[in-house]
Amino acid sequence: MAEQNQTVGLIGIGQLGIPVATNLLQAGFRVVGYRRHDREEFVRLGGKAVESPAAVAQEADVILLCLPSEQASQEVLEGNNGMLGALGSQHVVVEMGTYRKAFKLAQAEKITATGARVLEAEISGSPPMVASHKAAVYAGGDLDVLDVCRPILEAITPNLFHLGEYGKAVSMKLIANYLLAIHTLAAAEAMNMGARAGFDPKLVAEVIQKGAGGSAMFGVRAPLMAARSFSPAPGPFNTLEKYLHLGRAMADELGCATPLFSAASPYFERALADGMGDEDIAAVIKLIEADSKT
Repeated sequence: MAEQNQTVGLIGIGQLGIPVATNLLQAGFRVVGYRRHDREEFVRLGGKAVESPAAVAQEADVILLCLPSEQASQEVLEGNNGMLGALGSQHVVVEMGTYRKAFKLAQAEKITATGARVLEAEISGSPPMVASHKAAVYAGGDLDVLDVCRPILEAITPNLFHLGEYGKAVSMKLIANYLLAIHTLAAAEAMNMGARAGFDPKLVAEVIQKGAGGSAMFGVRAPLMAARSFSPAPGPFNTLEKYLHLGRAMADELGCATPLFSAASPYFERALADGMGDEDIAAVIKLIEADSKT
């Protein structure tokens, strides 16, 4: 359990932030959070909502940033009542958002200029995986800073990995999401093949996951495909879009051959172009079905 009354700040209490907050609250932490709107669920869970990023820093020494975009991150740091002006040497800022590595390093420089310390903690896993403590956290930064944050991060998930200096975690996250796209499309191919072979899709989802063909993404997405349950989406195409671009840029920079990603990526791009952005990426099976022979 957490030290009694220990407070954790959380900026970004959306689709991923809510299960993060839930796990922290269940572990005994007091959680103070900020989001511009839709704070009701966070409050209902037991969190305390405040009116600005600066207010979070005034109540918590360890602050988690769980934001969807570079623009949102920049606004939280430097916007009206932004966090930068409230930071000091007592603070640790844990960046959980996935952005370009150069952007993350620039943001870290701004934070450390205040005297605060930084840690990178990329979450690999869907919101349901976070809720069930089955996600992984990839940490980048100094080990002494990680040790300060370790009880907090291990309350989110026991699967915590230190990968080296600040900036290393985002590289591993992009590799993980690179595979996520490939594995989801592979799951869709298998589910479509099973249905066309005359099997109940729910049976395919259950049986394949128990054998050699199972994977983390098959376990998450195949049941959604079997149930045709694509909305509300735990992982929509709109969210995956930036990972496709960042993953491609990283592979190109490293000179990697990408035969499977190059085959998978166009399917997700096509889903976005077809207006499926708000659906879960499991809906890629609809494109596989459409391309199959009648």
